[in-house]
Amino acid sequence: MLPEINVDKMVDFLVGLLNTPSPTGDTDKAIQYVHEAFAGLSLDLTVSPKGFLVGTWKGEASTAPRALTAHVDTLGAMVREIKKNGRLTMTQLGGWIWSSVEGEGVTIFASNGRTYRGTILPDAASIHAHPRKDSAAARDDTNMEVRIDGRTSSEKETRELGIRVGDIIAFDPRVELSDSGFIRSRHLDDKACVATIYGAVAALAAAGLKPKQTTTIHISNYEEVGHGAATGFPADLTDLLTVDMAVVAPKQESDEYSVTICAKDSGGPYHLGFRRELEALAEANGLRHVTDIYPYYGSDGEAFWRAGGNVRVGLIGPGVDASHHYERTHRDALENTAKLIAAYLLS
Repeated sequence: MLPEINVDKMVDFLVGLLNTPSPTGDTDKAIQYVHEAFAGLSLDLTVSPKGFLVGTWKGEASTAPRALTAHVDTLGAMVREIKKNGRLTMTQLGGWIWSSVEGEGVTIFASNGRTYRGTILPDAASIHAHPRKDSAAARDDTNMEVRIDGRTSSEKETRELGIRVGDIIAFDPRVELSDSGFIRSRHLDDKACVATIYGAVAALAAAGLKPKQTTTIHISNYEEVGHGAATGFPADLTDLLTVDMAVVAPKQESDEYSVTICAKDSGGPYHLGFRRELEALAEANGLRHVTDIYPYYGSDGEAFWRAGGNVRVGLIGPGVDASHHYERTHRDALENTAKLIAAYLLS
């Protein structure tokens, strides 16, 4: 029988992590947040020179060591240019659609250590000042800018604020919890999955249980650019269970209440034997689950495979609607995912 998952505690952890900005390339605060949360769970924790977090949890045996991985880095942007009008153009961190961030509030982390608030807008934002053909133009990096909440109307004045090319721009998560159990926020990819690992490990620890095999908990920080979990695992590893969001959209099997077990994504199929074991564990424990395929998707598990990892790789995760946009999931999906992680650790 699986230990009870404290869903409220797991969601509280998630909300705190969502509200900790961590665009790819600026993840130290999020790694510290996770480090502090896991520090009370009897893991041997270290932060690597690359900046990812690794925890080792001694199991009942060490004959077939395992690992779990999820990532804290999120979509974001970086200052590409300071315009003559004092506003900023951006270069993307991760893959997102320009129209998905229009009107979003942001925080700019200036080179001098200060932070500034701002808004992403098209450069022809005012319908009262621009022809409709300009204000309705397709959004891209040539016509979108960041309006800074600071007294600046020139490149010189913006530079005097301490803002430079290369400074990080974080999108507001806008976290909202509904009475019906839904969680709306940017960056549920992949902070929701870090939360499910936390929920599973905390549940086992509270019940006085340990994993069947010694397990590495790997929290990566460069997944959105493709190389997050390429390294950082013990040489004798046999399994890597990647925990990342499942795609909820038309023509997909995934939904916002289930744990999804991924069969294949754009990088090809995951290990079939491992997938069958995960499906059997979900079935045996009465978990709401589906198996799905993601056409435009890659994961940290594949990053480790491409780096030469000689392990079985599987991928599971809670269903998340509108991935890389303003996302949504449900407490049930988090709970089912955490339970499947717990079942795997105990198997």
